[in-house]
Amino acid sequence: MNAAGITAHGGLDKLAYVAVPRPQPGAGEVLVRVHAAAITPTESSWSGTWKTRAGADRRFPIIPGHEFAGVVVALGPDVTDLAVGDAVYGFNDWDRQSAQAEYCLARPAQVAPKPHSLDFVQASEVPISALTAWQALFDHARLAAGQRVLVHGATGGVGPSPSNSRTGQVRT
Repeated sequence: MNAAGITAHGGLDKLAYVAVPRPQPGAGEVLVRVHAAAITPTESSWSGTWKTRAGADRRFPIIPGHEFAGVVVALGPDVTDLAVGDAVYGFNDWDRQSAQAEYCLARPAQVAPKPHSLDFVQASEVPISALTAWQALFDHARLAAGQRVLVHGATGGVGPSPSNSRTGQVRT
């Protein structure tokens, strides 16, 4: 399959088109035909980009872009809560091959049904920003039912800003 892969140490400036084997889903994984994927500008600074969870160096090419939207095309053993043909969006593990490719692997807990109100490109931009906002509100601020919050600024990775938009577009 075709992919955009980091071919040497450095950053996203080392991206090139590469041919890599199409992944096959293992136990507890789904194979997604990627329709759209997003790259977070800081990905090349994350340890998971360069090292496995065990601390070993990852092999090149490293496929970036952990946020994606697409259609499930195959299920690994033990996957029962998704079906082939489901339109999904989500993110995959930081230290594994990601979604700047024709296909990517993900665990069912890492995907959700793609909202009908979003196209694939829009849906691919949501996962990390939404997770960041959720963690800020519920894990760190401990927001509870009935409380209100004022979101002041809403820029950076959680909201659109011309200087930090991953797509270069600002939607209002």
